[in-house]
Amino acid sequence: MRKLVFSLFALILLVAGCNQGPASEDIAKLAYEWEKANFDRDYEREQELIYGKGSYEIHKTTIKKESGLKYEDIRYEIFFDEELERYYVFADFKNPNGENSVEDNIVFRKKDDEWKVDVKESVDVVREDITDQLDREACINCE
Repeated sequence: MRKLVFSLFALILLVAGCNQGPASEDIAKLAYEWEKANFDRDYEREQELIYGKGSYEIHKTTIKKESGLKYEDIRYEIFFDEELERYYVFADFKNPNGENSVEDNIVFRKKDDEWKVDVKESVDVVREDITDQLDREACINCE
């Protein structure tokens, strides 16, 4: 009987471990990839990262340009909504192509076992609503 209980307990732990989402650092790296592609005007890379192919066409006809944006230059606040299964990332940094500051809101949704940027949902995010409703999961490059 003990062996059965132990086996069931081990199985529960194994299943629970497999159902955990990605680490916050992985989500921050995806957010960086998105920001980098956007500021480099890399249309092909943007298309690989978005949830709805063709839903972000801004750089379709522009020339790629190396922005110099680095992972360390961005402050990432990460929130997870278990009910909607969405990651919200607030990415704040100095525009590498100008003098202004950027405060970007990025929503990640799962598609075919990968986390993708939902451009349409990202536009409608109100930071105060997210910070009031969800606990912050991580803050990366925060001082």
